Amino acid sequence: MEYLVALVLQIALSAIICLAATPIGNALGIMDKPDSLRKLHRGAVPLVGGLAILLPATLIGGGLSYMDGVGLHWVIAPVMIVLFVMGMLDDRQHLPPVVRLSMSLVMFSFAIILAPQLALTGLDFGGGTRFVVPPFMGAMLTIVSLVGFQYAFNMSDGANGIASGTAMIWGVFFALAGTGTLSMLALLLVAGGAVFLIFNMRGRIFLGDSGAYGISAVMGLLGLAITSHADSNLTNMQLMGLFLLPVIDCLRLIVSRLRAGRAPFSPDREHLHHYLLRWLVSPTRTALAYWAMVAVPNAAGVLIGGLPGFMLTLILTLTVYRLVIVRTASVPTPAAVVSGEIR
Repeated sequence: MEYLVALVLQIALSAIICLAATPIGNALGIMDKPDSLRKLHRGAVPLVGGLAILLPATLIGGGLSYMDGVGLHWVIAPVMIVLFVMGMLDDRQHLPPVVRLSMSLVMFSFAIILAPQLALTGLDFGGGTRFVVPPFMGAMLTIVSLVGFQYAFNMSDGANGIASGTAMIWGVFFALAGTGTLSMLALLLVAGGAVFLIFNMRGRIFLGDSGAYGISAVMGLLGLAITSHADSNLTNMQLMGLFLLPVIDCLRLIVSRLRAGRAPFSPDREHLHHYLLRWLVSPTRTALAYWAMVAVPNAAGVLIGGLPGFMLTLILTLTVYRLVIVRTASVPTPAAVVSGEIR
């Protein structure tokens, strides 16, 4: 019964914040204004989507954790809060990349130091296939992976519904794999994401960097908490498969920008979601296609399980990604995108 009440509260509080998004965004100074270059949406849009999802989930999830006496994931909240605030400052005045990178490294290092059980001790494919990793190397690999995933997720947030819908898919996988409060935390994020998505698909509210940094921190650490739990049926390599699509898109962009003599995190319109927009035109079809590229390979891999399942996820994701990039590389930008009808 308490879990049902928690979900209802999450939905209600997320809806209230979304409905009041414009005054909240104005008060915080985080309104996203079109610039006729990359930001082609119409009018100023509040960047408070992360607040709508994370604030209720933090308060409700904290209460549930206290009542259930669960402490495995307590470190998630302070890390998320600091990175969320960093993202909000970035939304306001665009912090230098080195500042954001340094803060992410510090906070994820803080998380692994205080919760060493979250660090990788091996590459677990399931089905008895596991490769042991030395403790120090496992901790470093975990921190670097969390930072890389955070930046990949932030870079994927450029079209309505892409990032939030993808996070909801991960949340469903987490809820099915986790137990007790950990599973419920994932469901709270899914419920909040669903409310946000209704407003986001209409262009009334965006995640912002605050939401992208906060949600990616929660997803990364919550995923590690679930995979490290003895009762979980999700392995850390399956977790890697879930995060794979935005990560490979991020890596491709960094390489292509460096080859062009540009900064690796400089903005452009060459992300996967931009390619899909050029091809599919409709933001809704674009979001659905992106979600399918995440959900289908991972569902197939989890169902098969073990090393074969992970390899299937890897092959399907890379193949479909490559096909989409090749298929859409020469597609001209539709007039709807140029005119700002599509963000």
